[in-house]
Amino acid sequence: MNMSSRSIRLSAGGLSKQRGISLFMVMMFLVILSIIGVTAIQSSTFSARIAGNEADRTLAFQSAESALRDAEKDIGGSCLPANCRTTPISPETADIFGATCALGLCLPNAATPVWELKANWTTAGRAATYGAYTGATALPVVAQQPQYLIEYFKLGEAFVYRVSAVGYGANTSTQVMLQTSVKALK
Repeated sequence: MNMSSRSIRLSAGGLSKQRGISLFMVMMFLVILSIIGVTAIQSSTFSARIAGNEADRTLAFQSAESALRDAEKDIGGSCLPANCRTTPISPETADIFGATCALGLCLPNAATPVWELKANWTTAGRAATYGAYTGATALPVVAQQPQYLIEYFKLGEAFVYRVSAVGYGANTSTQVMLQTSVKALK
C-alpha cells in the first residue's frame, strides 16, 4: 500500500502543475488574440479614414473642375442676364484686368504668379466664386464654393487666359488647385 499512496501523491502533484501551465497557456493565447483583434480594428479604421480622405479629395477635384468650366463660361460670356459681368471679358476689354485681381481678373505678376498669392484666394472680392458671373447653381456638399482667377496674357499676336481654380471638399482643409489655358477669340 505504501507504493500506491506514493503514486497517488505524484499524480496529484503532477496535476496541479499541469493546471498552472494550462492557465498560463490560455492567458498567453488570449493576449495574442487580443493583440490580433486590436490590430485588425486599427487597420480597418485606418483603411476607412483613407477611403474617406480619398472621397473628400475626389469631391474637391470635381469642385475645382466645375470652377474651371464656370470660368470658361465667364470668359465666353455664357451667363444668365442677372449674373453677367458689366464689361465682358475680351482682348478689347483688357483694361478690366488689374494687379489687385478684382473680381477674379488679374494681370500676370512677373515676381510671383497670382495664383500663388494666398491673399488672392482669401481676400474678399479678389477671386471669383463659382456661379457669381454665370448664374450656375451652388454646388452641394462642399464646405466652400470653388473659386477661380483669370489671368490675361498676350503671347505674340495671340491672347490667352490662364484660369486657376481651387475646389474644396466636404472638409475645408481638403483643397485641390487646377489650371487651364483658354485662347481668347478676337
